[in-house]
Amino acid sequence: MDSIFNTGSCVLCKLNDDYGFLIKEVMLFRAISEYIDQIDLSVDFGIVTNLFAIHPNFSLALKDYFIAKFSPDIKEGREELIAKAEADIETSSVNGELSALAIAVFKSIERTNYFLDKESIAIKINLKPIHHLLRGLQPNYEIFVYHPEFMGLHLRMTRVSRGGLRWSERADFREEIKSLMITQDGKNSIIVPAGAKGGFYINRERDKITKEIFQDFYSKFIHNLLDMVDNRVGNKITNRSRVLKYDEDDTYFVVAADKGTAQMSDVANEIAISREFWLGDAFASGGSNGYSHKDLGITAKGAFVSTERFFIEKGFNFYETPISVVGIGSMNGDVFGNGIQLSEKFRLLGAFSHKEIFIDPNPSKDAHLERKRLFYSNNGSWSQYDKNLISKGGGVFSRKDEKILVTPEMKEIFGISEEIVSGEELIRYLLTAKVDLLFNGGVGTYVKSSKESNNAVGDYGNFNVRVDAKELKAFAVCEGGNLGFTQEGRVEYALNGGRINLDGIDNSAGVNISDHEVNMKILLTLFQNSEEEKRELLRDATTDIVNLVLESNYNQALAISLDETRNQRDELLSVIELLEEKLPQFKRKYFAISDNKDFEINRPNLSFLISYSKILLKMVLIKDKSEKNLLDSFFAKKYLLDYFPPKFKKSYDTVQQHPLSREIIGTVISDKVINTQGVTILNFLPELGEDEFRKLIERYLKLEQLANADEVRSRLGKSKENYSKLIEYEKRLLSYEESFREFEKSY
Repeated sequence: MDSIFNTGSCVLCKLNDDYGFLIKEVMLFRAISEYIDQIDLSVDFGIVTNLFAIHPNFSLALKDYFIAKFSPDIKEGREELIAKAEADIETSSVNGELSALAIAVFKSIERTNYFLDKESIAIKINLKPIHHLLRGLQPNYEIFVYHPEFMGLHLRMTRVSRGGLRWSERADFREEIKSLMITQDGKNSIIVPAGAKGGFYINRERDKITKEIFQDFYSKFIHNLLDMVDNRVGNKITNRSRVLKYDEDDTYFVVAADKGTAQMSDVANEIAISREFWLGDAFASGGSNGYSHKDLGITAKGAFVSTERFFIEKGFNFYETPISVVGIGSMNGDVFGNGIQLSEKFRLLGAFSHKEIFIDPNPSKDAHLERKRLFYSNNGSWSQYDKNLISKGGGVFSRKDEKILVTPEMKEIFGISEEIVSGEELIRYLLTAKVDLLFNGGVGTYVKSSKESNNAVGDYGNFNVRVDAKELKAFAVCEGGNLGFTQEGRVEYALNGGRINLDGIDNSAGVNISDHEVNMKILLTLFQNSEEEKRELLRDATTDIVNLVLESNYNQALAISLDETRNQRDELLSVIELLEEKLPQFKRKYFAISDNKDFEINRPNLSFLISYSKILLKMVLIKDKSEKNLLDSFFAKKYLLDYFPPKFKKSYDTVQQHPLSREIIGTVISDKVINTQGVTILNFLPELGEDEFRKLIERYLKLEQLANADEVRSRLGKSKENYSKLIEYEKRLLSYEESFREFEKSY
């Protein structure tokens, strides 16, 4: 045991050497110290360990509390032992914010696998009671895994949440993952689960981590996560033996591939299947029996469907009319590689990746074919681009180059006046070039507002290439990648006339198709299909699901344009106040929304309002479980069936048995209502109260079905000139619902 739980020269060894703590108990305090170091960046790991080491009575009381609460070997008197330990914590506590946080963390733990025979420790924490002790938006539920050679965590907004697991290279990896979880939460407004994100950090130099070592750590991380959730066996909920729980049943736990884990879905699913976890190969989407985002190009296609809206409003089709593009990414990347191939009319003047810069001032007619070749090659880096196809004045350079000779063509295209620039300076010129489209298909934060400091933004690897949003001259931005802009940067760019949504809007298609995959696999399990039948049905459904997902991107981008056109400033301010009141995760400061006096309507703010309005509406619908509630009504089953492709509707009764049927219906309805009526429909909620508001939603849905409204929307949404007609049509539909109510009474 000593070798497994080696604490090295850590000051916590004092607890073992001088006060009789077992090695594994020291390991527990090491894990808690690492966790506190992650959740509170104002403290240092050494400060936390010193707190425990120099106050042994305090540490002893915390240890006794933990053992009394979670030891499966205590058969009686548990409550008395917990009460005694709590009293000891009170008397031995050290004054100060840090000790208060340590106590709060211990008391917020709901499960642990500490009493399993493992070389790692996992704790599951309900963060809601300690939000006030932490800075910024926080998840509600968190799993933290500590191993002597790696650490990992999983953050969730609700128990029904999903998101990818990433391999982080940042020592403050929780900050990175938390930022992505916040983005994921808004993005997930169009799918069933709320936002989640997970990841892990390996305590080794990257070049010393082999594929075998990586897979071993990843597998251990997955096992620890699954220790912290429940399983379904038929209609019975079960959890790991020797794991005591103080939370509700928690069975819906799914993950996805992310940065560094793209090839790990099958590994995760094999673990789930070996443990007989009820989701089987639906646990990790995108494996060999799932939808590959890269093969389908779904994230990039969805992002360009969203961005296409800007060019529709400008009056042309960018698949037919050439547009100039500057890109972030390389051809071997999923999002950038797929996205830049979508049209031969995309004239890629320049792009940069984390190592290289590509310049092509006047792309040839064969440029599209060369990009395609690189995408399907083993090495899609810009250095592999056929130099004979690069136009005069172009080339491939390194980001580290100190001196790059600026050609006349580069001067003209990118507005450069110097004769020589560095690689980092050249990237800044690319970012601020006057082009039709800036396409972010890579990783990193490259644009901030002029009011933000580089230090506040973080992402220090891109510190020297980052630009202010007011410097951008591109007509529009497509955010296929995450966190390319700060939110304040997006708002500054939009208020200066730039056309931009939000990364969570543009790149939502990937998470959308994964959610469909998971829910179809759950349904196939209910159908009791063979594995071969499951694979065949999923393959056959691919085109239908891709179309559904891209239609969602289309409708959501249109919805933002309609709310922008409605220009209801006062009504939007009322919605903002309502969202702040009803949703703890929605705060103006998180999303760079100005106070009422200075608020100006802009798409990045509207994007968040659209997303969180859907979250609130879904919450209001789902919480109603009265006898005649909307989601369980016969009328609403249409929305459950519409969620699935035709071949999955073979058994209506079985579809109804889907364990997330209410959540699916609530998601589909919320998406439709907010997309069509806009976010200001929520202003009826405080006016009518929840019961009458739900009745309004039901009457509206019945009316728009009778009117075959989707056909009208399809026709009017294709050009900006018809926006006012479409808005007026939606207003009339809503105004007629009162007449419809009278009709229902007489009927």
